[in-house]
Amino acid sequence: MTMQTTDRTNTIQQKLNELISSKKTNITTIAKGINKSPSTVSQYLSNNYGGKINELENDLSAYLNLFKKHEAAEVKKLSYIETAVSKRIYNAANLCHIHGKMGACYGAPGVGKTTAIKEYQRINSGVLVVDPLENSSARQVLRQLSEQLKVSYYNSMVLDDVFNNIIKKIENNKHLIILDEAENLKIEVFKVIRKLYDRTNNNCGVLFVGTTELKMLLLKVQSGFPYISSRIGYIEKLDTIKPEDASKLISQYFPNASMELIKFLSKQANLIARNIQNMLDLCLDITKSNNIDLSIDVIEAAKDKLLI
Repeated sequence: MTMQTTDRTNTIQQKLNELISSKKTNITTIAKGINKSPSTVSQYLSNNYGGKINELENDLSAYLNLFKKHEAAEVKKLSYIETAVSKRIYNAANLCHIHGKMGACYGAPGVGKTTAIKEYQRINSGVLVVDPLENSSARQVLRQLSEQLKVSYYNSMVLDDVFNNIIKKIENNKHLIILDEAENLKIEVFKVIRKLYDRTNNNCGVLFVGTTELKMLLLKVQSGFPYISSRIGYIEKLDTIKPEDASKLISQYFPNASMELIKFLSKQANLIARNIQNMLDLCLDITKSNNIDLSIDVIEAAKDKLLI
């Protein structure tokens, strides 16, 4: 059934086809954006859609409007820089990776732990990163490892079989397992990771990374399961980033910012990398929207919109 074209239809089709031709989006992405099937969008673009045209065009108009807003907004992403925090995580990861040790790093949220982990994984082979949900079980952790190692896993598998499949894959290779946000782990996970670590004969290092709550969890492990904690041979406490690191981050957004403004923003963000990122996003939005330069007033206005 061929649909009847109108001026509105022609306009929407033209805008969608222009975006698709420019490779800024595609039919599948458009379909996901309006919660429809790709075939629905294809039928609409070829004038063969037989459904409720007004409802579909309302959805497509809303999609185009949001797309326009996203294009108009200046979105920046901080480039990776080596900070005092990332250096400590690198050192810990490298020690555990090369020497087959088990270690832990903990510090305040937002200091750049996950960013450093991802960068270490990017430039080193054999790095497996587990990002557990709160109270993740041993099976959920082993599933993440199985997927990264591309070994057999299905929900009905006996846990021992999953465990043994992982061991076979890593026991003769130098791997490093990093468990990010490890404060979310159950004690049973520590037991399984300890056994996995022992079975690889020092060919697989393990690094637990988390917030200060991880330290409390490790103390709990130490008091109740010393055979686990005794294997953790390296612990690194992570502080906030250094002022010079904050300056490098801020300069990516505002390269002409004075040292006075850089110091003021860093102080307002408590030298926490995630706070700095959030404040920079807001400062950029304020300066662009009002066509003004970065100032103390802008920084204070940005902080007022954050829970810092």
